[in-house]
Amino acid sequence: MKKYISCVLLAAMLTMTSACGNKGTDNSPETSVSISSLQETMLSADTTLPEMTKVSSEDAQAELNFAYLSDLSYDLVDAYFYAYATEGTAEEIAVIKLKDKNDASAMMKAMHDHIESRQGTFQEYDPEQLGMTEKAVVTREGSYIALIISSKNGLVQKAFESSFE
Repeated sequence: MKKYISCVLLAAMLTMTSACGNKGTDNSPETSVSISSLQETMLSADTTLPEMTKVSSEDAQAELNFAYLSDLSYDLVDAYFYAYATEGTAEEIAVIKLKDKNDASAMMKAMHDHIESRQGTFQEYDPEQLGMTEKAVVTREGSYIALIISSKNGLVQKAFESSFE
């Protein structure tokens, strides 16, 4: 009887997990989304953003520009975009697509380290901007890692997540 109940529970569990819509998690195929499309979608989600300087993996100085964002090896990166406030305020939006989603936790840690570095800078030079960095969001969809520092973090995060539905 115990074996029968175990089999029924296992079958039910497998049915429930296969019915769930899995969007690029560690054990499912991932939807591929273009970095330029993500950039456009995410930047347009927050209409309060100031003028943003945009760099990406398409630029001639891609590896050098990426080094400002993360100290992880650029060899791990498939593609990225990084937009930051031209006038030096706290707003930043970035997405890094990794070659291997198993490197995601290391990239997320690197994004948190980047935020801490920015907090130190703003604490010293522009304390009014510190609050925005304290509400920064680092999120993930499969091998895509997003950094969002914006007054409308929730809208930008929703735009990122919606791109994978």
